[in-house]
Amino acid sequence: MKRFLRLGVVLCLFAICMGCGQTFRPIIIPNPPKYPNPQASHTAVTLSDNGTIVDGSAMVIDVSGDSVVSIKNLGLNPVHAVLQSASQMLAVNQSNASNPQDSVTKLSFSGTVIGSTSTITLPLSYDASGNLTTAAPNFVATTEANQAYVLMPQFQPPNQNNIGGTIVPSLAVISTSQNSIVTTVPVGNNPVAMAETPDGTKLYVANKGDSTISAFNTKDRSTRQICVNGTCPVGSALVPLSSPPIWISARSDSQRVYVLEANGTLAYIDTSTTAGPDQLSDTYSPIVQAPGSIYMWYDMILNRLYIPGGDQLVIVDVSQSVPQDQAFPGGTITGITTVPPSSRLSSDPCSATSTGTLSVVAVTSLPDGSRAYVGSFYSDGAGNVCPQVTVVNTTNNTITTSVPVPGFPDATISGTYYVPVCASTRFRWNMAAAGDSSRTYLSSCDGGNVSIIYTSTDTYAENTYAPSSARNPIPPSNQNPPQNPVFMLAGP
Repeated sequence: MKRFLRLGVVLCLFAICMGCGQTFRPIIIPNPPKYPNPQASHTAVTLSDNGTIVDGSAMVIDVSGDSVVSIKNLGLNPVHAVLQSASQMLAVNQSNASNPQDSVTKLSFSGTVIGSTSTITLPLSYDASGNLTTAAPNFVATTEANQAYVLMPQFQPPNQNNIGGTIVPSLAVISTSQNSIVTTVPVGNNPVAMAETPDGTKLYVANKGDSTISAFNTKDRSTRQICVNGTCPVGSALVPLSSPPIWISARSDSQRVYVLEANGTLAYIDTSTTAGPDQLSDTYSPIVQAPGSIYMWYDMILNRLYIPGGDQLVIVDVSQSVPQDQAFPGGTITGITTVPPSSRLSSDPCSATSTGTLSVVAVTSLPDGSRAYVGSFYSDGAGNVCPQVTVVNTTNNTITTSVPVPGFPDATISGTYYVPVCASTRFRWNMAAAGDSSRTYLSSCDGGNVSIIYTSTDTYAENTYAPSSARNPIPPSNQNPPQNPVFMLAGP
C-alpha cells in the first residue's frame, strides 16, 4: 500500500513540474449555453398585426399536438418581442397618428398558456404643435430579470409646456417588475437593433442613421467608449463604422458582440474588459460578406452565426476570438435552388405557374445541433408568393433537401385584402425551432399563417392560421381574413 502511495505522490509532483512556467491558452473559448436555452422551449409564439385601429395579438402554438393553446391581445401594431424568462415575454407595440400611445405588453405564462397580460406605457412623445405622436418603438431587449430596454427612433421629448418637435432618438429603460419607466437615454440616429450581454452588464445599440454603435453599462447607464479599428472617440462623439449597422448579437459568454452592417460585412466588438474601452474590429480577414441580409441568427449550441440574404446563407464560426468563415468556400451556402412547381401539391397555386428569383429571408437552427432550416420564397408572376424551407446538415454544411410550402396571394400587391403592413414590416418572414428539435416554424405575413415542418421526415405538415382579424369582411364569403404575422420567436 505504501508503495502505491509513494507512486501516486511522484506522479502528482511530475504533473505539477511539467506544467510549471507554461500558460494554457485555449483556442476555442468555452461558451456554455445560458438561458434562454432553446432546448427549454415548448412553444412558438407569433405576434400579428391587425391594422391601424385594432389591437394586434400574440398566438401560442404548443409543440405537442401542433395546437393553438393561447391567444391574447397586444397593443396596436406589435413589431418585436423578447423572452425575458421561462414565464415572461415582452412585446413592443408601435402606435400611429390616430392613436399615439406606444407601449410594451408583458405576457405572463402559466406553462405554455398566457395567463395574464399587463401594459407598460412608453414615454409620451409630442410634436411641435403639442400633439401626441408615436416615438416609433421598434425593438425590445433584455437579459435581466426585472429590467428591459426599448428603442424609440422618433422620440420627441416634451418641454414644460408639452411641446416637442425635436427628435431625440432614445432608449427607454423600463422596470418590468413595477411596470413603469425608469428613464430615457439618448442614442444615435435611427437605432434599429440592440443586444445586451447575457451577464446583464453591457448594452449595445446599432444606430443605422449615423453608422455608429452606442454602448452603456446597465448598472448605472453610463456610456462605454467604443474604439473602431483603433480609432477612439473624442468626448461624447461616436466613431462611425464603414457601413450602417443593421443587426447586433451578443455571444453567450458575454465576451464578444457581433454587428451586421448594411453592406453584408460582419464586425465584432471585444467586450471582455470591465471598464473599457471596447475594441470594434470593422475589417478583418476573412471578411464575411452577406449582401441583402437584414438580420442574423445566433446559434448558442454550435456557437455560430447564420446570416440569410439574397440567394445565400453565410455561416460564421464565432467560438474563437476572431470570427471565422466555415471551411467551405467563403463560408457561404449558395446552392439553395428553387423547388420545382411539379413537387408542390395540386392545390398549391404555385404548382401551376413558373418560378421566379428565389430570395433567402429567414433561418433558424435545431437545439440538438444537427440541422439549420432556411426560409426562402419567390413571386410567381401570377400574384402568388411561393415559399420553401431548405434543410442544411450542420456537420458538413451541405443541403439535404428543400421542402415546398403552399403558396398564397402576395399581400403587397394593390387590391388584395390584407393590411399594408406586409409591404413594410421588417419581419415579413420569420423562423423558430421547437425545443425538442421535432419541428421548425415559418411565419409569413402575406399568408396570415405559420407553416409547420416536421424535422423527423423534413416534410411540410400543415399551416396554422393567425387569429381572425376584426377588419372588414371579404366578399363574397364575408369572412374576416387572418391577422398578419410580423414576428415570431420560440416561447416558454
